[in-house]
Amino acid sequence: MLKRERLLTIQGLVDARGIISVNEICAELDVSTMTVRRDLEELAAQKLLTRVHGGAQSLAFERTHELTRLQKQSLNTVEKDAVARRAASLIEAGDAVYIGPGTTNELIAAYVKVPDVRIVTNSLPVFESFQRHADRFILEMVGGIYRSRSGAFIGSMATSALRHLSLSKAFTSANGIAGNALYDASPEEGEVQRLALNNAEQRYLCCDVSKLNHRDFYSFYDLDQMDALITNATITAQDQATYSRLTQIVTV
Repeated sequence: MLKRERLLTIQGLVDARGIISVNEICAELDVSTMTVRRDLEELAAQKLLTRVHGGAQSLAFERTHELTRLQKQSLNTVEKDAVARRAASLIEAGDAVYIGPGTTNELIAAYVKVPDVRIVTNSLPVFESFQRHADRFILEMVGGIYRSRSGAFIGSMATSALRHLSLSKAFTSANGIAGNALYDASPEEGEVQRLALNNAEQRYLCCDVSKLNHRDFYSFYDLDQMDALITNATITAQDQATYSRLTQIVTV
Protein backbone atom coordinates (compact mmCIF):
# COMPACT_ATOMS: atom_id res chain seq x y z
CA MET A 1 0.00 0.00 0.00
CA LEU A 2 1.39 3.39 -0.99
CA LYS A 3 1.85 5.98 1.72
CA ARG A 4 -0.81 8.30 0.31
CA GLU A 5 -3.31 5.45 0.16
CA ARG A 6 -2.38 4.45 3.73
CA LEU A 7 -2.91 7.98 5.04
CA LEU A 8 -6.31 8.21 3.39
CA THR A 9 -7.27 4.82 4.81
CA ILE A 10 -6.21 5.82 8.33
CA GLN A 11 -8.11 9.09 8.08
CA GLY A 12 -11.19 7.16 6.94
CA LEU A 13 -10.92 4.74 9.87
CA VAL A 14 -10.59 7.60 12.37
CA ASP A 15 -13.54 9.50 10.88
CA ALA A 16 -15.70 6.37 10.77
CA ARG A 17 -15.04 5.29 14.36
CA GLY A 18 -14.62 8.65 16.04
CA ILE A 19 -11.77 7.43 18.21
CA ILE A 20 -9.39 4.57 17.43
CA SER A 21 -6.23 3.12 18.93
CA VAL A 22 -2.86 2.63 17.25
CA ASN A 23 -3.18 -1.14 17.73
CA GLU A 24 -6.55 -1.21 15.99
CA ILE A 25 -5.11 0.62 12.98
CA CYS A 26 -2.13 -1.77 12.91
CA ALA A 27 -4.49 -4.74 12.80
CA GLU A 28 -6.56 -3.19 10.00
CA LEU A 29 -3.57 -2.28 7.80
CA ASP A 30 -1.05 -4.94 8.86
CA VAL A 31 1.70 -2.35 9.45
CA SER A 32 3.97 -1.58 12.39
CA THR A 33 3.06 0.63 15.33
CA MET A 34 5.98 2.90 14.41
CA THR A 35 4.51 3.45 10.94
CA VAL A 36 1.05 4.18 12.32
CA ARG A 37 2.34 6.64 14.90
CA ARG A 38 4.36 8.45 12.24
CA ASP A 39 1.30 8.62 9.96
CA LEU A 40 -0.92 9.90 12.77
CA GLU A 41 1.57 12.65 13.59
CA GLU A 42 1.57 13.70 9.94
CA LEU A 43 -2.23 13.75 9.74
CA ALA A 44 -2.43 15.68 13.02
CA ALA A 45 0.08 18.25 11.69
CA GLN A 46 -2.23 18.71 8.68
CA LYS A 47 -5.12 19.21 11.15
CA LEU A 48 -7.02 16.25 9.71
CA LEU A 49 -7.42 14.53 13.09
CA THR A 50 -6.56 14.98 16.77
CA ARG A 51 -3.75 12.93 18.24
CA VAL A 52 -4.60 11.40 21.63
CA HIS A 53 -2.60 9.10 23.88
CA GLY A 54 -2.51 5.67 22.26
CA GLY A 55 -4.45 6.64 19.15
CA ALA A 56 -6.39 9.35 17.35
CA GLN A 57 -9.76 11.08 17.42
CA SER A 58 -11.71 12.57 14.53
CA LEU A 59 -12.29 16.32 14.48
CA ALA A 60 -16.04 15.85 14.01
CA PHE A 61 -16.22 13.45 16.96
CA GLU A 62 -14.34 15.94 19.14
CA ARG A 63 -16.81 18.71 18.31
CA THR A 64 -20.03 16.74 18.75
CA HIS A 65 -19.40 13.98 21.28
CA GLU A 66 -18.57 13.93 24.93
CA LEU A 67 -16.32 10.95 25.50
CA THR A 68 -17.57 8.39 27.96
CA ARG A 69 -15.69 7.89 31.21
CA LEU A 70 -14.23 4.62 29.90
CA GLN A 71 -12.99 6.32 26.74
CA LYS A 72 -11.39 9.11 28.77
CA GLN A 73 -9.84 6.61 31.16
CA SER A 74 -7.47 5.31 28.49
CA LEU A 75 -6.25 8.76 27.38
CA ASN A 76 -3.17 10.60 28.69
CA THR A 77 -2.78 8.15 31.57
CA VAL A 78 0.76 9.12 32.55
CA GLU A 79 -0.08 12.82 32.54
CA LYS A 80 -3.22 12.29 34.60
CA ASP A 81 -1.41 10.17 37.16
CA ALA A 82 1.22 12.88 37.70
CA VAL A 83 -1.51 15.51 38.24
CA ALA A 84 -3.37 13.24 40.69
CA ARG A 85 -0.22 12.57 42.70
CA ARG A 86 0.45 16.32 43.06
CA ALA A 87 -3.17 17.00 44.03
CA ALA A 88 -3.01 14.34 46.75
CA SER A 89 0.08 15.99 48.23
CA LEU A 90 -2.01 19.09 48.99
CA ILE A 91 -4.44 17.18 51.22
CA GLU A 92 -3.62 17.51 54.92
CA ALA A 93 -4.78 15.74 58.07
CA GLY A 94 -8.07 17.17 59.28
CA ASP A 95 -9.18 18.42 55.84
CA ALA A 96 -12.74 18.13 54.58
CA VAL A 97 -12.21 17.65 50.85
CA TYR A 98 -14.55 17.64 47.87
CA ILE A 99 -13.29 15.63 44.90
CA GLY A 100 -15.34 16.05 41.74
CA PRO A 101 -15.90 13.71 38.79
CA GLY A 102 -13.10 12.95 36.37
CA THR A 103 -10.69 10.20 35.44
CA THR A 104 -7.78 12.24 36.83
CA ASN A 105 -9.55 12.68 40.16
CA GLU A 106 -10.19 8.94 40.37
CA LEU A 107 -6.42 8.46 40.72
CA ILE A 108 -6.01 10.75 43.74
CA ALA A 109 -7.03 8.11 46.29
CA ALA A 110 -3.93 6.00 45.72
CA TYR A 111 -1.67 8.84 46.85
CA VAL A 112 -3.46 10.23 49.92
CA LYS A 113 -1.47 8.99 52.91
CA VAL A 114 -2.46 11.38 55.72
CA PRO A 115 -5.03 10.32 58.35
CA ASP A 116 -8.23 12.00 59.55
CA VAL A 117 -9.47 13.25 56.17
CA ARG A 118 -13.14 13.61 55.23
CA ILE A 119 -13.71 12.90 51.52
CA VAL A 120 -16.92 14.15 49.90
CA THR A 121 -17.75 13.29 46.29
CA ASN A 122 -20.67 13.04 43.88
CA SER A 123 -18.68 10.71 41.61
CA LEU A 124 -19.29 6.98 41.95
CA PRO A 125 -15.86 6.05 40.45
CA VAL A 126 -14.09 8.49 42.80
CA PHE A 127 -16.05 7.02 45.73
CA GLU A 128 -15.06 3.50 44.68
CA SER A 129 -11.39 4.46 44.40
CA PHE A 130 -11.42 5.77 47.98
CA GLN A 131 -13.57 2.87 49.18
CA ARG A 132 -10.55 0.58 48.80
CA HIS A 133 -8.90 2.65 51.54
CA ALA A 134 -12.04 3.43 53.55
CA ASP A 135 -10.43 2.46 56.84
CA ARG A 136 -8.26 5.59 56.55
CA PHE A 137 -10.97 8.14 55.64
CA ILE A 138 -14.40 9.44 56.51
CA LEU A 139 -16.01 8.85 53.13
CA GLU A 140 -19.27 10.55 52.10
CA MET A 141 -21.19 9.96 48.88
CA VAL A 142 -23.46 12.70 47.55
CA GLY A 143 -26.43 11.15 45.77
CA GLY A 144 -28.87 12.33 43.13
CA ILE A 145 -29.65 11.51 39.51
CA TYR A 146 -26.97 9.21 38.11
CA ARG A 147 -25.26 10.42 34.94
CA SER A 148 -23.80 7.26 33.44
CA ARG A 149 -21.59 9.02 30.88
CA SER A 150 -19.38 10.47 33.63
CA GLY A 151 -20.35 8.39 36.66
CA ALA A 152 -21.51 11.51 38.52
CA PHE A 153 -24.62 12.19 40.58
CA ILE A 154 -26.34 15.45 39.64
CA GLY A 155 -29.61 17.32 40.22
CA SER A 156 -31.42 18.88 43.17
CA MET A 157 -30.54 16.14 45.67
CA ALA A 158 -26.84 16.59 44.95
CA THR A 159 -26.92 20.37 45.16
CA SER A 160 -29.04 20.27 48.33
CA ALA A 161 -26.53 17.98 50.04
CA LEU A 162 -23.56 20.17 49.12
CA ARG A 163 -25.21 23.52 49.86
CA HIS A 164 -24.70 23.30 53.63
CA LEU A 165 -21.19 21.82 53.68
CA SER A 166 -18.09 23.75 54.67
CA LEU A 167 -15.04 22.36 52.88
CA SER A 168 -11.32 22.90 53.38
CA LYS A 169 -10.41 22.12 49.79
CA ALA A 170 -12.09 21.23 46.52
CA PHE A 171 -10.48 19.42 43.59
CA THR A 172 -12.33 19.56 40.30
CA SER A 173 -11.57 18.72 36.72
CA ALA A 174 -12.93 20.16 33.48
CA ASN A 175 -13.55 18.99 29.93
CA GLY A 176 -11.82 22.12 28.73
CA ILE A 177 -10.17 25.39 29.73
CA ALA A 178 -10.26 28.39 27.41
CA GLY A 179 -9.48 31.93 28.48
CA ASN A 180 -10.90 32.39 31.97
CA ALA A 181 -13.60 29.72 31.62
CA LEU A 182 -13.77 26.11 32.82
CA TYR A 183 -16.05 23.94 30.70
CA ASP A 184 -18.18 20.84 31.18
CA ALA A 185 -20.47 19.02 28.75
CA SER A 186 -23.33 18.91 31.28
CA PRO A 187 -24.84 22.06 32.84
CA GLU A 188 -26.19 20.00 35.74
CA GLU A 189 -22.79 18.44 36.44
CA GLY A 190 -21.16 21.84 36.16
CA GLU A 191 -23.59 23.35 38.67
CA VAL A 192 -22.76 20.71 41.28
CA GLN A 193 -19.07 21.45 40.86
CA ARG A 194 -19.71 25.20 41.04
CA LEU A 195 -21.51 24.81 44.37
CA ALA A 196 -18.75 22.67 45.84
CA LEU A 197 -16.11 25.17 44.73
CA ASN A 198 -18.03 28.07 46.24
CA ASN A 199 -18.16 26.26 49.60
CA ALA A 200 -14.42 25.50 49.69
CA GLU A 201 -11.67 27.59 51.26
CA GLN A 202 -9.14 26.44 48.65
CA ARG A 203 -9.96 25.44 45.07
CA TYR A 204 -7.78 23.38 42.74
CA LEU A 205 -8.30 22.47 39.09
CA CYS A 206 -6.77 19.11 38.08
CA CYS A 207 -6.30 18.92 34.31
CA ASP A 208 -3.65 17.44 32.06
CA VAL A 209 -2.36 19.69 29.27
CA SER A 210 -4.72 18.22 26.65
CA LYS A 211 -7.58 20.18 28.26
CA LEU A 212 -5.97 23.57 27.65
CA ASN A 213 -7.48 25.80 24.94
CA HIS A 214 -10.56 23.61 24.56
CA ARG A 215 -14.20 24.55 25.06
CA ASP A 216 -17.25 22.44 25.79
CA PHE A 217 -20.96 23.13 26.04
CA TYR A 218 -21.22 24.76 29.49
CA SER A 219 -18.94 27.20 31.30
CA PHE A 220 -19.29 26.44 35.02
CA TYR A 221 -16.52 28.46 36.74
CA ASP A 222 -13.88 31.12 36.26
CA LEU A 223 -10.22 30.13 36.34
CA ASP A 224 -9.25 33.28 38.22
CA GLN A 225 -11.37 32.07 41.15
CA MET A 226 -9.21 28.94 41.50
CA ASP A 227 -6.19 28.85 43.82
CA ALA A 228 -4.18 26.84 41.30
CA LEU A 229 -4.27 24.85 38.09
CA ILE A 230 -2.38 21.57 38.46
CA THR A 231 -1.17 20.45 35.03
CA ASN A 232 1.82 18.92 33.28
CA ALA A 233 5.30 20.35 32.85
CA THR A 234 4.85 19.94 29.08
CA ILE A 235 2.61 23.03 29.07
CA THR A 236 3.85 25.41 26.37
CA ALA A 237 5.53 28.68 27.30
CA GLN A 238 2.66 30.55 25.64
CA ASP A 239 0.00 28.71 27.65
CA GLN A 240 2.05 29.13 30.83
CA ALA A 241 2.11 32.89 30.25
CA THR A 242 -1.58 33.06 29.36
CA TYR A 243 -2.98 31.04 32.23
CA SER A 244 -0.56 32.22 34.91
CA ARG A 245 -2.13 35.67 34.57
CA LEU A 246 -5.33 34.12 35.89
CA THR A 247 -4.16 31.66 38.56
CA GLN A 248 -1.10 29.91 39.93
CA ILE A 249 0.17 27.16 37.63
CA VAL A 250 1.52 24.07 39.40
CA THR A 251 3.36 21.81 36.94
CA VAL A 252 4.27 18.16 37.36
